[in-house]
Amino acid sequence: MHKGKIKLNNMEFYGFHGVPDSERKIKQLFVISVSFDFDFTQAAKDDNLHETINYVKVYDICKKELNKEYKLIESIAYRIAHSIKNSFSKISNIKVKIAKPQVQIKGKLENVEVVYYL
Repeated sequence: MHKGKIKLNNMEFYGFHGVPDSERKIKQLFVISVSFDFDFTQAAKDDNLHETINYVKVYDICKKELNKEYKLIESIAYRIAHSIKNSFSKISNIKVKIAKPQVQIKGKLENVEVVYYL
């Protein structure tokens, strides 16, 4: 079976997520990347959207989860991965990466990041 990989890289969303109450009161930036394996050979041959994965639907799944409120970005990554899998049964090796640049840590760092594999 021929396989391919589809990636949606560095999608930016704002949300109210974090353990301290203060993080859930101020909108913060979250950067999400999603990738998964999918055999899109037929879609490529036919140039047919209906035979591949619609990127807009994957983006919308991410957006929907970011509009909810979570304490843990681990929870967001888990829910995004499972929602994508439930929506597109023919995909495999889902990877969801979430970076949170604005972390309440006394120190200098670029971001905190979690990666969930399904």
